[in-house]
Amino acid sequence: MAYRAGIRRSGKWVVAVVLAIAAIPLGSLTVRACSICGCGDPLLAAADPAAIAGRLRLQLDGEYLRVDAGSDDQPGHTDQLTQWSYRLNLVYRPWDRLSLIATLPLVDKTMRTVGGGLDSHLTGLGDAELAARVALWQSTSFTRRRVQEVALSTGTMMPTGEADAAVGDSGQRILVDPHAQLGTGAWGPFLGLHYRFEQGDGLLFADLAYRWRTMGTYFDGSTYKFGDALLWSLHSQYRVHARIAVDLGLDGRYARPDRAAASGQATSTVENTGGTLLALAPGIYVNALPKLWLFGRAQLPFYKRFYGEQDVGASVVFGLQYEAL
Repeated sequence: MAYRAGIRRSGKWVVAVVLAIAAIPLGSLTVRACSICGCGDPLLAAADPAAIAGRLRLQLDGEYLRVDAGSDDQPGHTDQLTQWSYRLNLVYRPWDRLSLIATLPLVDKTMRTVGGGLDSHLTGLGDAELAARVALWQSTSFTRRRVQEVALSTGTMMPTGEADAAVGDSGQRILVDPHAQLGTGAWGPFLGLHYRFEQGDGLLFADLAYRWRTMGTYFDGSTYKFGDALLWSLHSQYRVHARIAVDLGLDGRYARPDRAAASGQATSTVENTGGTLLALAPGIYVNALPKLWLFGRAQLPFYKRFYGEQDVGASVVFGLQYEAL
């Protein structure tokens, strides 16, 4: 691929700015947007340098995030959700036009209601995801070191994580808030379009996807549906050295409000859920060993228009990638 050939020496001041921005969130881990909906390209792992270069890439990453929102059960109180995620990702490219992606998460979630209430702490398997990206059109110019591609992205999140956890004693089981459950108890399919443009040591990609959510049903007869979401990304990657690539992008999300119902009641909108988020998304990838990459990515929200009482800040993902083939 043209993206992997040669080293360009011009534009160093631009690279320095990108690196400086990328370093900002690494010293402070706070929050991202909704821990369920995500933000930006749902198949971002398929666009990482190691995934583009190799046939089979394994990735381990860790993410910390905290989400604060007004409590529905106790008006005037705030629910604080703290989450650690450890994900095993696999990207396999049997052909140049097809990428297959699998994600298996281990999740640690703590929900605390400020001012009182039932707290919860759960650790275990989250919702796994299977997805694919297939190129519908490709154009390659070896003389210009240029590659273009338009691809279809599709996949689904599966209800593999526990969604019926409860707290309480004396024989009274109270369902843990759906956002604090390890899984959603529902399916989350998505469909999207992806465009990639490579020129020399630079790469530009744009992605637009829509994720649907099915209704989850719990042991107490209640139901919950996380909001459907429109996700988008616009990223630019630059190979500053044979072993270093930097990424600067814009990630966004618009999510509909969640919907829920108690046993035997009609479904209604859940307050303090849904809305729009735009975030600056810098990243850096370092080829530390011939087949091993280290990376860090961040999301720095600069536009937030949520429904009800919600707030988010910066987040960071860090990990390693290994090119098995």
